Amino acid sequence: MTSMRRLLPVLALIVAGCAASSTPTTQTAPPTTSAPPSTTSTTVSQVVQVQSCSSPPVTFSNLCEIVDLLEDWHVDRPVDTVSLAETALAGLAAFDTNATEEPPRTLFCAVPTESFVSLCDELGRRMTESQLPAGQAVEAAVAYMIDAALDPFTYYLPPEQVGQFRFNGIVGGIGVLLDARDAAGSKCAQITAVCQLEVVTVLEENPGFEAGLSEGDVIVTIDGAPTEGLGFASAVALIAGDETGVVTLGLDRDGQMLEIAIERRELLVPTVEYGIPFDRVGYISIPDFEFDIPALLDGAIDEIAGSVDTVVVDLRDNPGGFVDTVVEVSDRFVDGGVVMVSDAPDEFLEYTARPGGALSSQRLIVLVNSGTASAAEVLAGALRDRRGAVVLGTNTFGKDAVQIPFSLRNGGELYVAVARWSTPAGESVGNGGLVPDIPVEWPTGASMEDIVTIALEAAS
Repeated sequence: MTSMRRLLPVLALIVAGCAASSTPTTQTAPPTTSAPPSTTSTTVSQVVQVQSCSSPPVTFSNLCEIVDLLEDWHVDRPVDTVSLAETALAGLAAFDTNATEEPPRTLFCAVPTESFVSLCDELGRRMTESQLPAGQAVEAAVAYMIDAALDPFTYYLPPEQVGQFRFNGIVGGIGVLLDARDAAGSKCAQITAVCQLEVVTVLEENPGFEAGLSEGDVIVTIDGAPTEGLGFASAVALIAGDETGVVTLGLDRDGQMLEIAIERRELLVPTVEYGIPFDRVGYISIPDFEFDIPALLDGAIDEIAGSVDTVVVDLRDNPGGFVDTVVEVSDRFVDGGVVMVSDAPDEFLEYTARPGGALSSQRLIVLVNSGTASAAEVLAGALRDRRGAVVLGTNTFGKDAVQIPFSLRNGGELYVAVARWSTPAGESVGNGGLVPDIPVEWPTGASMEDIVTIALEAAS
């Protein structure tokens, strides 16, 4: 097997229609919700002055900014601001701290809509009764609101967690892919007793693999603190940390409780691997959809295209990457046409490949597993719909969201699911992932020759 050398390190990537945190110009924002009138109420001995978000105090700036972005961009807009407000209130109720601060005589509370007025009243009451720090309390309410009231692919990262979450899904510092689902298979944005944090993929030759993490492990504690109650993004950021030092994970492995200490380090980045294991049969493994992949893939294709009639395309444990990259990669396998569609409330887009792909005439067999996510699911679906490729393996990860990152004024980041994508034939992966044509359980540690043999036998 031959590997093409990677030119770039792993970056914090997402599946997105644009590749930067700047606001796209292809969508038109809907009108914002009218601001609540200025009102005054008295909570115990403190006056609460409710005002609009037109010029919010620092304490409420983040709440105002985030709700405004959700109203303009979220895939399920118009967003239910009543539900957001109720969830923020629940987050405030759940917040507890030993820290205190002297409350001001008047709490100037800026809210996006009238639904949030009860948040002001409760905050004022707790500030008066227990000297609750307003800034910390509102931050906790906002984080809980994002975790519990929205889809699992809309994340909020407070300033201290920015840079600790790789949005291609791989946990930096240890090299695993994580997921959280309930008993019905629906993804969860918050870790609970019935929606636990589970290891989906462990990248070989990286710290998690070397420490003994296994697919199916349930992470119940991080450095001794329970994961239950954490948002998914927050839990991942805690595990990654600054990608240095040691993190200790408490695991439930088939009912057995154990702890594993993992020394974080820079990840070894998988690369394109290829070969011709059998006569007229080629193999290409695509590890992700970073910007350098098309050039690496071209090097592999140049080596094998003229010598093969069948190509096994291995997308197992591929966490995805950029939409632009996967569309460019699809150019190599199809002879033009639509490879993906995305749907938002005010926009429907078709992503098309260019004609004349170097591997557009060979028979294709595509390998997937539960670690095949987002952009990798896009390619698998496109090759099945456009080329009649046979898809082998297990159900894929099931990420159907197109996300856009927004940098917030407080230094945090908000990743918003702005659209949902589907395959050219209209198939969504959002409900259980892409279902393979032929179920195959892949052995661990198998050679390229062994994997290709299994694939050829299953697809025959």
